[in-house]
Amino acid sequence: MTIAIVALAAALIGAAGPWVLRRMPEPPEPDEDKVTYADLSRTRGLAVGLAIGAALMAGIVAWKIEPPELLPVWVLVTGVGSWLVFIDWRTRLLPYVVVAPTYLATYALVGLGAILLQDVDVLVDALVANIVVYVIFRVLYAIARGAFGFGDVRLSAVLATALGALGTHEVLVGMYAGFLLGAVFGLVLSRLKIVDSKSYAFGPYMVVGAVIGAAWGPALYGS
Repeated sequence: MTIAIVALAAALIGAAGPWVLRRMPEPPEPDEDKVTYADLSRTRGLAVGLAIGAALMAGIVAWKIEPPELLPVWVLVTGVGSWLVFIDWRTRLLPYVVVAPTYLATYALVGLGAILLQDVDVLVDALVANIVVYVIFRVLYAIARGAFGFGDVRLSAVLATALGALGTHEVLVGMYAGFLLGAVFGLVLSRLKIVDSKSYAFGPYMVVGAVIGAAWGPALYGS
């Protein structure tokens, strides 16, 4: 029952994606070939696709993680994550107007989970993971420009916060899985000429990697 409720809640957030896209402002200096958010919102079957993607990711996490008090965090992360996967894939942008509020809401839900669990370490661990991962991504962004955008740096803080509340193994596996998926599938898709090898969306791999880390982090880390 819990899995179904979590999946349904995430699906409802995912399904709101087209409504959000229609109301999002365009970036100040978009690429010439960027599809407008309004046009993206009219993609056929988008609401259903985002709902299914969000429900699948949330259901996997709900199936595997122990503390139900932290499930609302993952309802948010997977629900909004479905929007970000689609937006980044189509535009190679992770909009600040979506990522920033999600970051704040993630912290609020982690804090609520810590209160319900009566365990301040949950919030502390999330904060530490946030800082460490953000710094790593910020350094990588500075020394490897073009590998990914600053939106990926911001998104790393959101995902690290959600993963950090679960544990260190979840953070390590979740972040590494994102890099691994991005490297493998990015190479394959660039070879097939589906994406540009010098500029492809990294956000989708980060979101999927985070789900893998949340669901199977301890098992994969120990294997």
